[in-house]
Amino acid sequence: MTRAFSRSVLAALLALTVVAGTAGLGAAAGTATLGADPATPGDTATHTVTQTVGSDVASASWTGYAVTYTDGGTDVSNVTTADVEAIGIDRGNDAGGATVDVNVSDDLDGVTASNNGGTLTLNLGGSYSLNESDQVVVVYDNATNPSAAGDYNVSVDINPQSSGGESSATLSIAASSETTTTTTSTTTSTTEDTTTTTTSTTAMTTEDTTTSTTTAAGTSTTSGGSPGFGAGLAIVALAGAALVAARTR
Repeated sequence: MTRAFSRSVLAALLALTVVAGTAGLGAAAGTATLGADPATPGDTATHTVTQTVGSDVASASWTGYAVTYTDGGTDVSNVTTADVEAIGIDRGNDAGGATVDVNVSDDLDGVTASNNGGTLTLNLGGSYSLNESDQVVVVYDNATNPSAAGDYNVSVDINPQSSGGESSATLSIAASSETTTTTTSTTTSTTEDTTTTTTSTTAMTTEDTTTSTTTAAGTSTTSGGSPGFGAGLAIVALAGAALVAARTR
């Protein structure tokens, strides 16, 4: 019974030790995030890094910060001190985004890039101290995103000249957004009913027929196409003959 009890107590103590150790490591490392704007492949972007201060660097002066893009692809070789848009501390990590309570930009000594543009180090003068559960915020422009979409591992480090401030983050690069412009052409056809009236004109052409009549006296008389003209001449001749006959009598 005694041995069994001792073993149970020992097992419980070991379990507590493991849990406590794990919790301690989590607190020491803190948590970190890294975002890009825009988060598209190959673009020049603004990168925003946040990291919670763990127990290992609590109460220490903030003397530097390092961001290492361990998976490659990102290039920070063009980032200068002028490109650092914000660097500061969010006391108690109670503000959202890149909001800080303490602006430490006046303590920034310089920025250096190394590892062929894969690591960015910001050097500070150590004028500001860090407390556990604070959040450090670093925002810098002129970083070049990886050329392909995907998730990239990033290592961040508070006070990189000493141990205990390391943590990891993920840089997510989305596929380039494709903008499709659809142009819709609407054609309105107006059909007008046109009534075409075709008037057919029939031209009647009358051809005059010339008839030559030869009389016994050898006189040729040509009459036109009007049949009444010849008859009129005959009547006149008959009337003249009757008049002559009457006078003779």
